[in-house]
Amino acid sequence: MEAQIRARLLESHGDLLVDTVAVGHSIAEASAGPVTDGAAVRLLLERTLEQHGLLTALLQLLDTGAAVIGQTIQGQPVPMPPYLTVTSTGPLCRGTLQDGRRLLIHIDLFAVDSGPTQYRFLDCSVEKRLRVRLQP
Repeated sequence: MEAQIRARLLESHGDLLVDTVAVGHSIAEASAGPVTDGAAVRLLLERTLEQHGLLTALLQLLDTGAAVIGQTIQGQPVPMPPYLTVTSTGPLCRGTLQDGRRLLIHIDLFAVDSGPTQYRFLDCSVEKRLRVRLQP
């Protein structure tokens, strides 16, 4: 099921995903040296995604993903509403499906290298960046 969701997201929201990756790339290109502060990466990424009008658009991924498996995202009652957070590695959408499972969609923009900790922009295709997971 996760592969089917992933395929539909790539098909239906390819431009949104490309635009999201472009934001991450612009942040990486603007950096004067190695980026070591995860909080700074997260804040800059969130602010830039918001400036480009992508934060609200990213929540559409949840509805599309849920529809692939004949589900909807639950909002009432509100134990776990649709949710988008920007992490230091990229945006994460998560929502509770009507059957109680959780749908998680993550777009990997940065990887964390250790010793010393550094954030590195991932040099890979949009397809490889998109992770989809269903949790019980």
